[in-house]
Amino acid sequence: METKLYTWDNGLRLVVTPMPGFKSVAFSMMIMSGSGDETKDEQGLSHFCEHMLFKGTTNRTGQQIIDEFSRLGVYYNAWTSECATCYYTKSIAENLESCVDLYSDMYFNTKFEEDDFDKEGDVIVQEIAMHEDNPTSVMYDRLNQVFYRGTKYEHPVAGYADAIKKYKPEDIHKYIRKHYRPQNTIISFAGDITIERAQELVAKYFISRKPVYGSLELLVPLYEAPVAPKQRENVPAINPAPTRLQVKKDTEQQHVALAIPVCNQYHDDRYALSLFRLLLGGDMSSRLFINVREKLGLVYSIHAEVEFCDIGGNLKVIFSCTPQNTQKVIDVVCQEIQTLLQEGITAEELDKYRNQWHMQHLFGSEITNKVNGRASETVAIHNRVISIEEELKIIDSLTIDDINQVIKKYLSTDKIITVIVGK
Repeated sequence: METKLYTWDNGLRLVVTPMPGFKSVAFSMMIMSGSGDETKDEQGLSHFCEHMLFKGTTNRTGQQIIDEFSRLGVYYNAWTSECATCYYTKSIAENLESCVDLYSDMYFNTKFEEDDFDKEGDVIVQEIAMHEDNPTSVMYDRLNQVFYRGTKYEHPVAGYADAIKKYKPEDIHKYIRKHYRPQNTIISFAGDITIERAQELVAKYFISRKPVYGSLELLVPLYEAPVAPKQRENVPAINPAPTRLQVKKDTEQQHVALAIPVCNQYHDDRYALSLFRLLLGGDMSSRLFINVREKLGLVYSIHAEVEFCDIGGNLKVIFSCTPQNTQKVIDVVCQEIQTLLQEGITAEELDKYRNQWHMQHLFGSEITNKVNGRASETVAIHNRVISIEEELKIIDSLTIDDINQVIKKYLSTDKIITVIVGK
């Protein structure tokens, strides 16, 4: 299975992973514009645009778009993050062209009624309220606000309800004109498709089409001019100060996140940290699960996560428990960190979690939408394809000393950022 990357003169990128023998094909249209690209006066607009693209074009109403996707029987959706907005489908090969046509129409020919805009704004306000009612969502949101304070990733992806209510339709159109450009766009396919077919579809639906919004006289020359693809800057990772934040909510349990700053998404240490994350809190055999749940019975579940972006990264421990157990769990986590700093990991642990890393990624290589998402993500971050085989070799080359050096480099109980949501 080999992934190919093609770049047109206008900066548009195509990523293709043919998977012979598969019945489905995954397709995505990723725009490298998310909440981290918004100005103070644009907060929430990336996510708002994601919603509004489904509300109609110059060729189709919003209902026609939904009906056509439903008629095709495809799986379709979209998401917005700090770094990107992505629209995707999963279908059989014979329905793929219709999917590409629909998203191309939405990309180039956005048009919606003001009434749709107002209603969707209300929907987003309800979405924000829904997240505020969910203690786990609040925990992650407040952790991001604390960890990324003073940076472009400080505000929530969905924005703030007061700002959403003030936006006008022209704000959406301006944002689309600003960001929905070829050099910001990655088209990706994986599954039952050939490279030649993927190139044909992109040429037909993305290279030959032109946007109809705004002033064509101004936009078309900019659209056709040779330009380099967007690439995020590799800057030194942020190192936020240790903080403890408690958010009061009427819940039976406290929902807790402990985060330690680590490297950014470009640093080679990310591989050792990803492997270490499994050892610390990846499954029921991990150190935290055994020591916190199995031995002490303090939680129902506890796990570790690792997150990387262009300006930094963090290693998180996530758990929920009754208030009287919270500090006990935090103390056990800190003790486990001290033990790892003093004693390091064992050869048995390295072998076990290296094998687990292998299995997780190889299993993912059998799912077309996961292959597609991974391929487009590596291109968005590194502007090149990084194959699973290449990453497996890196993981296999890591030694006990490599992992222990990374542990000593980043882990410290003095660096922990703590967010607690609950009573």
